[in-house]
Amino acid sequence: MQPALPSTIIAAFALALAGYATGRAAPAPFDIVVRGPAASCTIEVGGRTITPQELLATARPEAKPGRSARILLNTNDVPYRCIGGAIYSLQSAGFEEVTVLDPQRRPLM
Repeated sequence: MQPALPSTIIAAFALALAGYATGRAAPAPFDIVVRGPAASCTIEVGGRTITPQELLATARPEAKPGRSARILLNTNDVPYRCIGGAIYSLQSAGFEEVTVLDPQRRPLM
């Protein structure tokens, strides 16, 4: 006799199926660009350069259930402290999923 599926798996499957049945696509990710080098890393949202504090304020209303965030790097030389700060700000704003993409738009992790 096989064990029953955990209720969380059943619920996740039901939610995915409901989204598929209604034809709703996942919301577009919230994209930011982090530029290096270490001495002067910057963050851009919608083509506008912002500070880490402004990122938190800008990202908070964008963090809706089911929406992810993406950090796009302009070079492979962006220091980890810049990437880590952006990840921290996006998670603090409420994004549960944050993906970092290299300049060729491939996930780093």
